[in-house]
Amino acid sequence: MSIGSYLALMGVWLAGVVSPGPDAVVVLRQSVLGSRRLGIATALGIATGIAVWVTVAMLGVAAGPPKVLAAVQILGAALLLYLAVATLRARPLTDTATGTSPQSPSTSFALGVATNITNPKAVVFFMAVFATLIPQHASGADKLTVAVLLIASEAAWFGALAWFASAKVVDHWLRSHARAFARTTSAVLTILAGVVLWSGTTELLA
Repeated sequence: MSIGSYLALMGVWLAGVVSPGPDAVVVLRQSVLGSRRLGIATALGIATGIAVWVTVAMLGVAAGPPKVLAAVQILGAALLLYLAVATLRARPLTDTATGTSPQSPSTSFALGVATNITNPKAVVFFMAVFATLIPQHASGADKLTVAVLLIASEAAWFGALAWFASAKVVDHWLRSHARAFARTTSAVLTILAGVVLWSGTTELLA
């Protein structure tokens, strides 16, 4: 692969990574309602989800049955709705209390994996964009390099997001606006669930 091919791929990828979506909202939720540790565990789970997508795409299975992908998206919508309700039901945070956060890092990690696997942005990228940006003549070394770059950049971005959200100044501000944060996060998760559900249902009924 040429330098131009790498730049084109990473440009499209990074634009998608930093754009708001389910992954970012879930990392923020776990970081603020939980802790930095949970946020970073979630970020690593998201990166693992990307590793799964990259592996599937590299093996050429990415153009799998649309109905299966649609069903996965519908499951993702259910997960986002569950998180929306759980966010509203969480005990409001204060400077001296961390609220109810029974989740362990392993649970947050699994949540990150599930959120990414069912993320429509990942579906669109790896189903429609990825194959067009990887030349057919790309070598095994090229593909491995691309895989490492995608996974590392994903982990770095969401890890930084978790770190930022749990920084003392930011954390203090978010805790002082805990109710507004919970309501906003729940609303965003609900909207995202609706978008994902619509996408999956439309594809399933097509």
